[in-house]
Amino acid sequence: MTSASADESGTDVHIPAVIPALVITVPVAVGALLGFAGGPLIRGLTTVLDGTPVGAPGWLHLLGGLSPGWSVAVMTGLGVVVGVVLALYTYREALSLRVFDDHVESEVEGREGWVERATTTAVFHGRPALVFLRRDAAPVRLSGAQDLREGDLRSAFERHDWPWRDGDPYADEYERWVDGRPGFTADEHTLLRRRFEAGKDDAARIEADDALFAAGLVARSDKKQLHVRRVS
Repeated sequence: MTSASADESGTDVHIPAVIPALVITVPVAVGALLGFAGGPLIRGLTTVLDGTPVGAPGWLHLLGGLSPGWSVAVMTGLGVVVGVVLALYTYREALSLRVFDDHVESEVEGREGWVERATTTAVFHGRPALVFLRRDAAPVRLSGAQDLREGDLRSAFERHDWPWRDGDPYADEYERWVDGRPGFTADEHTLLRRRFEAGKDDAARIEADDALFAAGLVARSDKKQLHVRRVS
């Protein structure tokens, strides 16, 4: 299964199907392994707990008393449940896109977004975000893009004639921000401090980015540090 597909109206980009498949497979395999080897361990733990004032709970006695066949079936079933829940969570946290000639529609963590082509000067994969640079507004950073394949993104955007870039075209213009460092006014430091404290709070980050852009600055986070450049 491909993680990018096209129809008459746009091109869809999703995380590769192998990722949620692995998310399901791992807990199922662990559950089956515990089913085979867990019986003696559970019975040993039950014995130890029964020798303490706390005692072993009834459900632990029940698990320890299961036959090997039932133990494997129960633990594998629990692994399936855990795997499905994790896979659904992975899909929800991952960015999905539909790329059109004139705009992009996005969804991540239940939030929908829209970016216009006419205002976009560059698009690049700035892991973990997909970044849209805009001529007259702060950059748009769509989180959850770390598992999207670079080739799928490039193909989708180039198919619809978007200005795809392999990296940030202004990467060399950023400098690391240190609170109080000369070269920034007190008001700029206040705005940058607010951006730094926003962390992974998308709403707070977007608000801080807009305020910074209005002041002629663009910031990005990198390894718990903040880097900033001036808008020319």
